[in-house]
Amino acid sequence: MEQQKVFDPFQAWKDVYDKTESYWGKVIGDNMNREEFSQLMGNVLNMNLQYQQAVNEVTGRYLHQVNVPTKEDVANVASLVINVEEKVELLEEQFDDRFDELEAQQESASALKKDVTKLKSDVKSLDKKLDKVLSLLEGQQKTQDELKETIQQQIKTQGEQLQAQLLEKQEKLAEKPKAEAKSEAKPSSAQKTEQPARK
Repeated sequence: MEQQKVFDPFQAWKDVYDKTESYWGKVIGDNMNREEFSQLMGNVLNMNLQYQQAVNEVTGRYLHQVNVPTKEDVANVASLVINVEEKVELLEEQFDDRFDELEAQQESASALKKDVTKLKSDVKSLDKKLDKVLSLLEGQQKTQDELKETIQQQIKTQGEQLQAQLLEKQEKLAEKPKAEAKSEAKPSSAQKTEQPARK
């Protein structure tokens, strides 16, 4: 059996497409390379741009009348929100830094408070010791005064005793020449009696 060719519509469509594309591609390419086409496209773009501007103006006026924000307003608000967020972040950083500084100051203040409390206790103990020293010095002064009084009293009594002894010795010394004078007077009379006997 001979194989019969079956009609393939896809293959026929592909052949038509290839032939049409090659022809019209060349025609369109030639037309697009012409100066007139560039001017036409420029005019079309300008018209589209003008139309877009007109639509934007009309839309903006309408939105302004109905009190609805435009795209620019939303963009401005978005930029303001971004600026506010940046400022809030900056404030948060400053707050964190300040909080850290306050914590450090609080720690140093607590340490200083402990030092002051210790210093107060040291001053109190030193004050007590000074009071003890002062009381001891007062007691020592009192003892010295009492000792001074007793020494002065002893000196006075010893001086009185010495004076009494001196007076007694002076009296004895004063009585001794009288006794000697009396004793000398007695032998002279005896000598007188002896002298005539020798003669």
